[in-house]
Formats: sequence, C-alpha cells, structure tokens
Amino acid sequence: MPDLKKLLSTRLDGGEPHGVKHVLLQCALVFGSIGLIMTLYEFFGGIVVASLGASGFILFVTPHTQTSRAINLIGGYVCGSVSGVGFGYLHKALGVLDFEKFHVTLIIGCAAAAAFAMFLMVWKGVVHPPAAALALGLAADAKSVVTAAAAMVGIVILCGVRRLLSKYLKNLV
Repeated sequence: MPDLKKLLSTRLDGGEPHGVKHVLLQCALVFGSIGLIMTLYEFFGGIVVASLGASGFILFVTPHTQTSRAINLIGGYVCGSVSGVGFGYLHKALGVLDFEKFHVTLIIGCAAAAAFAMFLMVWKGVVHPPAAALALGLAADAKSVVTAAAAMVGIVILCGVRRLLSKYLKNLV
C-alpha cells in the first residue's frame, strides 16, 4: 500500500513540494478576493468574473512574476477594455451586415478584439493574458463600457490585495 503522506506531498512536475500553510493561505486569498469581486457579477455579469478569476489565479499562485506586476495587470486590462469596447461598438454599427442565424460581425469583432488587445499589450509591454479574454467578452457585451469599468475596479482591488499581502506570498509554481 503506498504511503499516503508521501503521495500527497509529491508534485507531478518533480519540483519541491510547498508547505501546506502557504498553499492554503494563498488559496484563501483567492477565495476572499474573488468572493468580494463576485459582487460585480451581480451587476455586470460573467464576463468580468471570468477574466478576474484568471487574473486572481495568476496573482496569488505566481505573485512574484512579471505577469503579476500591477502595471501588467492594470495596463493589460486597459488594453483589453479599449479593444473590446471599440470592436463591440464596431460590431453594433456593422450588425446590419449579419445574416439571420450567422452573426459574421460578432464573430469577426470578437476575434479581432482579442487579437488587437494582444497587439496592444505586447506593444506597450503590459502583457496579461486574461485581458485578451476580457477584450473578447467585451466585444460581445451590450453594456461594454459599464462592464469594462467594473473590470477595471475589480483588477485594481485584486492588485491592492496582493500589494498589501505581498510579503507573505510566494510563487507556488
């Protein structure tokens, strides 16, 4: 019979196991932060929650990496918001070109929003992958400006929580 303690403490990637205390603390931080941000869901829907959930994971699992820097998160969300809102308005303006059951402008607008957000982030040096997902979602959202504002509030909250607790956090991967 295998040793359960050894099995639980062995990482699949062969790396050194982390202390359970750190992992639990950082998971609790994700839980609390995302729980707080879920109030945004009540007002603005799933688009905000999905991108912020991914950002929360990055922030609290790899808090001391380039992708977790506040400038990357906030800058990435600005790029994603600008791209998503812009292509969302373009889709609405060109929607008359759509077919009854095939929304060509929506498909192209969402794909272009994600691609343009990635271009902006790389060009400005503020890469944060969940911001490309935000752009895609905003391009399809009817209330994209309000939703983008909610996403910005959420990412600032997440960055603030991480900043306050950064000395207690360590990279888990």
